[in-house]
Amino acid sequence: MSEANGVPALQLPFELISLIFILCLPVRRRVCPHPDKPPLNLASVCGHWRGVALRTPELWSSIALQFSPNDSLHGVMPLSLARAVHRDGNDFVALMDLWFSRALEHPLSISLACARHGILPNGLLALVAFYHAQWARIEVALRTHDFLFFNSIAGPFPLLSTLTIKITDRFTSLHRAQILPILRSPNLKTVQLFYHRFTPESLALLPRNLTAARFVYLSGVDATQSTAGLLAPLLRHLNHIVHLHLDVANSVGTPDRRLEASLLTLRLNVDHVLDVLSIPTLQSLHVKLMLPARICDFLAHSQCHLTTLSIEVSDYVNEISLGTALSAAPELRTLIVAVGPIFPYTALHHCELLFDINLVPQLRNLIVEERKELSTYDRWTELLELRAGAAFVYGELYLRPAPSRDEHDQLHFVPPSQGIQARWAVLAAGGTQPRILAGNYTWPADVKDADPIGDLDNGFTEQRDLQPYYFSPF
Repeated sequence: MSEANGVPALQLPFELISLIFILCLPVRRRVCPHPDKPPLNLASVCGHWRGVALRTPELWSSIALQFSPNDSLHGVMPLSLARAVHRDGNDFVALMDLWFSRALEHPLSISLACARHGILPNGLLALVAFYHAQWARIEVALRTHDFLFFNSIAGPFPLLSTLTIKITDRFTSLHRAQILPILRSPNLKTVQLFYHRFTPESLALLPRNLTAARFVYLSGVDATQSTAGLLAPLLRHLNHIVHLHLDVANSVGTPDRRLEASLLTLRLNVDHVLDVLSIPTLQSLHVKLMLPARICDFLAHSQCHLTTLSIEVSDYVNEISLGTALSAAPELRTLIVAVGPIFPYTALHHCELLFDINLVPQLRNLIVEERKELSTYDRWTELLELRAGAAFVYGELYLRPAPSRDEHDQLHFVPPSQGIQARWAVLAAGGTQPRILAGNYTWPADVKDADPIGDLDNGFTEQRDLQPYYFSPF
């Protein structure tokens, strides 16, 4: 007798089951292999579902693996399912080859993050190179010698649209590595480069048709070159760019006039760069805030309509100046507030402003990154209850672990009372979704498996790195 007889879920058409399986994948399509998560759990329910899973190549078109000295088999053991896999053997590479072969000719998303003292399994990069013609999104954080092998892959890369490169074992300038073949990919639209120093030659290598770019620790070849002097040729060269993320190392300088740009998204590690820019089209701004007046001046010059603002506040920021900055962006839908690790005040302290419901009245989403030792569930809950309504729908509280050598201490947070959790349940039932991430405690319980709201993306490394998905699409 067929196992599908009498089981309605097994009697659905193949195409429908296949589509349902695809919808079970992470929205951002970074699949971390685990026996309890798609696609492996779907393929282990029964023979019928296994057949559907193995004949649905989209389920196997993405993989994300992390390797660290503390957990050298992270991402490896789940693939073996039954026995340990040794990095020095060929088992792991064979399993990965099987995974990729199930994707058939579909474009691939491959994310490999190797910590500074981590070790990649032997032969893994060679296997990844074998499938270079199917690369669509490649994200690598590698040690130098692994990166040099990766950089030697000649291509071609006809499908590659998204590229992220980070060297994890040294702060080195990528321009010395001669990143040539992969930057010539004809369909490359999104690039993230860490530790990049610009020279006229390296700038010329960047494809002119990029629509999103992130440069971390960006600097000119001359340390005295101003940010304005660095940005002007960059914006001229990348004349199709609409999403730009800059971590700059140069001084700001004083240009004769503001640089004009047509961006939708801008992320900055320092707010003084706002002094040299005018962006009428800007919708999303992410900045480490020193002087809130800079946001006000920038918005006044740009006449843009911000809908998303992400700020890391410094000890120079007080409630009055921050309130003035928020008042200059009345159309905000999403607000992210964080504080530095040694900041004397809490992020929630600055969010006291939001108890005035006339401030950013259209706010829908609020994300607060807080320090463990100064966190408070009560005040956070009161703010959500006040804001709950037709506009406000989502509030996330992320409690950052305190620096500690004791991993248990880092992950241990005092959970909220039953009364607080009951109030969260009432909020959720009314349409306002609270989300709490506090070490080993989460609310709801499956929140770590959920994707960020809206266009936000967690990135592919373990470090929390919220940024718009435009910087790493697949």
